[in-house]
Amino acid sequence: AFFRDMLGDIDEPTLPFGLQDVQGDGQGIEEACQRVDIDLSQRLRAQARQLGVSSASLYHLAWARVLGAVSGKEDVVFGTVLLGRLQGGAGSDRALGM
Repeated sequence: AFFRDMLGDIDEPTLPFGLQDVQGDGQGIEEACQRVDIDLSQRLRAQARQLGVSSASLYHLAWARVLGAVSGKEDVVFGTVLLGRLQGGAGSDRALGM
């Protein structure tokens, strides 16, 4: 009931760059990794403490802003795995996200 109440008005997925009918097994997808330097990491942690949230919450906010920009949407929805990613099964390593 919680998710139905919170997400009931969402009628389409948040898709970056208008991609909807992606074909294939994802083998052509490239992974990008941007490490956060120590100074920025410490500032993010301090900001999170000041706001009373986790550092992960700030990263999720940043990801939501990116998705909003590349999808052209003000309201975005995405999932995140909090537990069990290593048990995700075949293909889970090619899922879009953080």
